[in-house]
Amino acid sequence: MEKHPNIGIIIPDRGDRPQFMEHCLWMLHNQTWTEHCTIMVMNTPPIGADVDITLRYRMGYDAFRNKGMDVIFLIENDDWYAPDYIEQMYKAWELHNKPDILGQQSTLYYHLNLRRYFYFHHMDRSSAMNSMLKPDLNFEWCKDNDPYTDMHLWTTLKGVTWAPPRIICIGMKHGIGKCGGYMHVSRLHRFTEQDNGLLAATVDAASFEFYNAFPHREYEQKPNMQTMFNR
Repeated sequence: MEKHPNIGIIIPDRGDRPQFMEHCLWMLHNQTWTEHCTIMVMNTPPIGADVDITLRYRMGYDAFRNKGMDVIFLIENDDWYAPDYIEQMYKAWELHNKPDILGQQSTLYYHLNLRRYFYFHHMDRSSAMNSMLKPDLNFEWCKDNDPYTDMHLWTTLKGVTWAPPRIICIGMKHGIGKCGGYMHVSRLHRFTEQDNGLLAATVDAASFEFYNAFPHREYEQKPNMQTMFNR
């Protein structure tokens, strides 16, 4: 009988974009591989006004220690993931001899306000939102308020990048909630390509309906909490 991998998923949520969080969980629960996924939502109250994505990833990673995980995915709640994202990433990780960190060679960034996109090519590293790590590694994290967790991980760990045969994730930009990088509200000149049907042709129908309603959707605050559960 084929052994199913134990997959950990960390979502560094602050509780400030609940509709994105709800949609993210819907995407994860509709993955082709779900039975052996443990989803951890790092939604403890923010310590202050600083960016704290590194803190949340670190706390989630440490909480998964000695839990028998095979891999740990870094998932960001506002981004889009294809229904077979976890399956495709895991198979690529196996194909590349299970490196400490695996990610994609380029990231498609799409701005929901502008309805424009661009590809960010980075052959030697990947964005956090499309990276996965081995569990139980011992390494130094960057500062808790460093917004560029991905750059630190990729310069610290031994990693491999790969190119999926099709788009399996999209980094969504919008400006809602606490944003770590600059592309939500500045450097907008990078978004040079008009949508021209890209979003509709790429994402699933439910996700297209969700994203296409932006920015007319109301975003209500929900109580902060930390959750960890199995699908």
